[in-house]
Amino acid sequence: MATCGKIPFVSTFAIFAAGRAYDQIRNSICYPNLNVKICATHAGISVGEDGATHQMLEDIGLMRGLPNMTVVSVSDDTQTKWAIEEILKIQGPVYVRLGRLKSPIIYDEKQHFELGKGIQIGEGTDATVFATGLMVSEAIMAKEELEKEGIHIRVVDIHTIKPIDRELIVKCAKETKRLITIEDHSIINGLGSAVCEVLSEEYPCKVTRLGMKDTFGKSRKSREAIRIFWVM
Repeated sequence: MATCGKIPFVSTFAIFAAGRAYDQIRNSICYPNLNVKICATHAGISVGEDGATHQMLEDIGLMRGLPNMTVVSVSDDTQTKWAIEEILKIQGPVYVRLGRLKSPIIYDEKQHFELGKGIQIGEGTDATVFATGLMVSEAIMAKEELEKEGIHIRVVDIHTIKPIDRELIVKCAKETKRLITIEDHSIINGLGSAVCEVLSEEYPCKVTRLGMKDTFGKSRKSREAIRIFWVM
């Protein structure tokens, strides 16, 4: 369909979209740079009771390593609608990462979004929390709780993992005392790795990465599963 000028949108669980179909994505979509949009649902440990076989924790790493691939990880309903509209405008393969759980509405319809440009929420200088997808709302809740204790942080929504907003990452590193990344994904080759790659090249500093360590997930309630990131 893509070779005939159509724009195919394909969708299934992330474990199948990025895992089972990886060879086809690599050789039949990215190699010829075809205009195919992959919208993967049920990503991350937040799939919950479905357990390790369905908790896709490696998809950002798999997709961002592919030449020609744009990788987007949305945080709420408004951003999801925006992302679908915007990826229609660009040529080439796109992977959109979607979760399973209901998430709070973070943005209103007037919010300005741009592929490749993160969104800074707050001006706190005690720390920057770089978050993506479902974990953006979790980071905002943590921000609000910390403010009650006199700790002021900023949250940065990295909705585009590739190409990533290098300028904003370096800016936050220079302006805040501590840097933290959090993602519903393995800390290996995900958001945390992407942020560290930027900083190692442009402004070396310490980064604390929160997410799944080098392990598979376990079956548990979805909300319980995602909250464990904050105590790891």
